[in-house]
Amino acid sequence: MRNTLRRRLWHISSVLSIALAAWFLPERAMLISLGLVTFFFLGFEFTRLSVPHINRWFLSRFGSILREEEASRVTASSYVLISALVAYLVFSREIAVLSVCFLAVGDVAAGIIGRYLGRTKLFGKALEGDLACFVSCLAAGFVLYHAGLEVGLVAVLAGSLAATVGQAIRSPVDDNLTLPLFAGVAMAAMPR
Repeated sequence: MRNTLRRRLWHISSVLSIALAAWFLPERAMLISLGLVTFFFLGFEFTRLSVPHINRWFLSRFGSILREEEASRVTASSYVLISALVAYLVFSREIAVLSVCFLAVGDVAAGIIGRYLGRTKLFGKALEGDLACFVSCLAAGFVLYHAGLEVGLVAVLAGSLAATVGQAIRSPVDDNLTLPLFAGVAMAAMPR
């Protein structure tokens, strides 16, 4: 359980730091920084997966926050960086920030609640986790709306629903990609 909580804390803090940076940095600086971090991180991921002693070093340092299968494939952090970069390239700053925040809180809430309290399976995942994702995204959206983020409440609701669908569906695509991108598309489709 300790590794699960450590991984979830890492997820929420690292993803929220991306959203915070986007809120405060100029758009160009944010895109360049996030693009460079993503490029170098993906380069490192492919290097460590190709060079066993680098992978062993990486696992000895970060193994406590990784899933078992990430020892031999790219980590969830790669998908987080890719989805955040795509969100900031495709959507307005406000929608991108909110989509990334949904990933931070919604994915973590779904994982914790679904794992420890989930009893009802829907499409292979716990319905209780899906509901936790929706409620946490909605709460984050309301907080950011009241903090001055210029996204309407209808868009927050649509984005929360879409984030939940992106997290809940079973697909070969990692939910760290689908959750924020589904949310961003839904919010961008809403009238201002």
